[in-house]
Amino acid sequence: MSSVSAVNNAALDLTKKQTTSEAGGANLDKNAFLKLLSAQMKYQDPMNPTDQTQQLAQLANFSSLEQMSNMAASMAAMGNEAKANTAVNLVGKDVTYKNDKGESVTGKVDKVTFKDGAPMLVVGGVADIDPAKISEVA
Repeated sequence: MSSVSAVNNAALDLTKKQTTSEAGGANLDKNAFLKLLSAQMKYQDPMNPTDQTQQLAQLANFSSLEQMSNMAASMAAMGNEAKANTAVNLVGKDVTYKNDKGESVTGKVDKVTFKDGAPMLVVGGVADIDPAKISEVA
C-alpha cells in the first residue's frame, strides 16, 4: 500500500515540477502521462487494485488528449497554409507597409519567399517583408 502512495506522491511531484517549469504552464505531454499510468499499474497493490472505472477514465483522458493534440497540429498547419495563400495572392499587387524606421513604403509585390516556413514578401526589390506589416493593398 505504501508503494502506491509513493507512486502517487511522485506523480504529483512530477506534475507540479513539469507544469510550473514549462513556459505558459502547459500540462504533461502524452509520454509523461503514459509513464505515470504504467507506473501506477506496475506498483499497484495486488490485494487492492486500482478501480477499473478509474483506469478507463484515465485512458479516455489520454485518448482525448491525443485527439486534441492532433487537432491542434492540424489547425496550425491550416493556419500556415492560409498565410501562404494570402501572401501568394498579393503577388503583382501594390501594397503599403511600414519599414524598420516606421516609414510607410509603397511598392509592387514581386514574389513570395519562405523563411523558416513563414511567408515573406519581396516588394519593389526589398526582400523579407513580413505580410503582417502591410497596411494597405491596392
